[in-house]
Amino acid sequence: MILDSTYAPRQPPPSISTDAARAVWPSEPSPIPVSPTERASKRPRVDTHNLQSFKTHRRSARTPSSPLTPWRSRPNVLNIDPHCTAIDCPPLPVHPPVDLSSPHIPAMHPLINRQTLKELDLDSILRNPQLRHDLLFDAGLQFRPTSGRRKRDLSDKYWSAIAQELQTGCTCVSFDLQWKPHDLLCVCAQGPIPQVPSLTYCSPHRALTLRMPSRIRPLLTEFLEVLLFVIQPLTSICGTYANPATLHTQIEQHAAQAAHLRSLFDPELIQQELHHELFDPSGLFIVIGQTLKSHCAPMRDRLVDAMVQAAKACAPGCGGSKADAVKAVRMCLDILELMKLDIANHQLQTLRPFLIETAGQYELKAFKGRKGAGASLDLTRKWMRTAYHHLMSSSHQIPLLLPHPSHPSNTMTLNYRQLPQTQQIYLSVLKALTDLVFEPPCGPSPTPVPHSHSLQRERVSKSTIPYLPLYPETTYLDGARLLVLSGEAADATAMYMFLLLFRQLAFSDPDPTACGDPSFRVVVTDAQLASLKKEIRDISSGHLGHCFAQVGDGDGERWATIRGDIVLQIAMRAKEARSSSTPLSSSPRTRNPESASASETGSDSQPQSRVLASAPDERMLNLAERWSDTNMRPNSPLSTLLRKRIRDVVFHQVVALTFPSASSRDSGMGTSTSLGKSSNFTSLAPPPTLSSGMEPLADEIRLLSERLSRLAHIHLGVYLPLYEQEEFSMSVFSDLESCS
Repeated sequence: MILDSTYAPRQPPPSISTDAARAVWPSEPSPIPVSPTERASKRPRVDTHNLQSFKTHRRSARTPSSPLTPWRSRPNVLNIDPHCTAIDCPPLPVHPPVDLSSPHIPAMHPLINRQTLKELDLDSILRNPQLRHDLLFDAGLQFRPTSGRRKRDLSDKYWSAIAQELQTGCTCVSFDLQWKPHDLLCVCAQGPIPQVPSLTYCSPHRALTLRMPSRIRPLLTEFLEVLLFVIQPLTSICGTYANPATLHTQIEQHAAQAAHLRSLFDPELIQQELHHELFDPSGLFIVIGQTLKSHCAPMRDRLVDAMVQAAKACAPGCGGSKADAVKAVRMCLDILELMKLDIANHQLQTLRPFLIETAGQYELKAFKGRKGAGASLDLTRKWMRTAYHHLMSSSHQIPLLLPHPSHPSNTMTLNYRQLPQTQQIYLSVLKALTDLVFEPPCGPSPTPVPHSHSLQRERVSKSTIPYLPLYPETTYLDGARLLVLSGEAADATAMYMFLLLFRQLAFSDPDPTACGDPSFRVVVTDAQLASLKKEIRDISSGHLGHCFAQVGDGDGERWATIRGDIVLQIAMRAKEARSSSTPLSSSPRTRNPESASASETGSDSQPQSRVLASAPDERMLNLAERWSDTNMRPNSPLSTLLRKRIRDVVFHQVVALTFPSASSRDSGMGTSTSLGKSSNFTSLAPPPTLSSGMEPLADEIRLLSERLSRLAHIHLGVYLPLYEQEEFSMSVFSDLESCS
């Protein structure tokens, strides 16, 4: 994907030196120094004022979530002795401990800060295994601003607190005894703004007021540092990933701009001017706007102009207020965030060929560094061994033959037992991944996980790698994708079962008084099945696999209601199909074309009367409900049988898409893979094994097979050298001779 020039930063992308580009990056980033201001905010002391005693407990700090996901330092959580009293006040009632990271308490720092933006540095991108792995699946992967109600609420609370402090000097926030928001009870008359959080109990209102330190100075300091950080993007890459001589002129220009801005922006002086209501931000923001325009993409110029206009409104005689100054600062931070995103996306797209070329080597090295030299791969060995034994043994005691479309007549088969060990390992991985999708260790995910390749990257961090303790160690970067594929497999199985119920109701006769008429037959068309599939998805919100997940009581009741609605719809459509049965003497060729068209499309000149006429009788509905209660549950015999049928079909298609063709194997290419290059994922025609009612699921099976094939192709490109190592292969395939 080539980025639009309007999104690219005006500064040319850095030239990556060949030697540095070929280097193997360490698996962990270097520590980031913390300023004294940040350190103080993370470990505050608590001035109790009216409280006689208190207890402090430490909590683990939360990892910053995103450049755009709110980051909050987590100070100590305060426990207040329920027996401690205020002066001339009754005893303090029992209440939960104070959590200074609560979303109801405005943050001490702006949500856009150096710590979150550092995750968009080139160094962080190159050291991030999850990002580099996701880039193999999505050529157009990009960072984007996060958007959500939670982030918006946290941001609004912070800037409201800033505006309140500028206008009134108050930093208080009040809660009831359950730490729910309460009308503000200001206690600023007690003294100057504290340096650490201070808690006061207001006995007449039975409420607590938390008085926070000033947020103005931390905001000004962070604002200046973020501004200087964004306008000097080359400082984080020169010397390590680029030749400093080629960037010397630009680095000097950026340093001069930074020095000029630092000379104009004095946080201490600005704070004093704000205190005496003498601060005029218009001139400062004009300079900032000119600097940003020399760095940002052209499409950001309009936002810069709007920021400057908001600052000019605060000039003397222009009628502006302190709220306008806060608006200008907030707009500037938003622009700096977008500029950093533009730079990161530009670097990501420029480096994509290099990242893909080195993906296999880097991921394998990162995996070994993550697990350690002597780390156990017991889950991976067990996972591979199970698939290997399944392929080596057959329930009919015959070699397993796999169809492969590389032969022109499509009749070529692969005898697994006669393949070289490398190709056996290759097929074992395909089988193991397919089994992992259809039989996940933790069961199907009750909540759907969006495809990473269908979303733009909001944030990529090592902390976002899902921890799936029962999954093989080598699949740790694909945890989210495996959960998605497992959900799709469960949905396909549930749809298969519902369509089977429809066929049984349509072709059977639950009413003994109506049976025995040989002159009529039931006709179920593909259009009727497609329409029924859409109706089932609409009723269930598209997540039929919930019936195979272990869900809580609330979700269980919700699914029972949805399942009942689906069964009722199926029974109604089955009655409809029986009501439109045709005489045996009327073949499809001799039927009235208009009648045939109406039957296939489900249209009718009197839809209301048709719906009333097709309402299922009580006997048919009871039969459908009993069938659903018996079979639509986890690990029922029928669901297990149908899931295995779909699994086998998907496995055959995955082999057809992923396993090297005969010409590749004969030419010596073996089972080598090329990461980042799409396999020949052409649409497959439904194979002969699509029988037993699976024909309506051809699209679902094809999509699932293609996505699983893509995952397997990339997985093998990274970990096949590990699986081929003698130590690993001997522990998994040691009984090759005995099984032959």
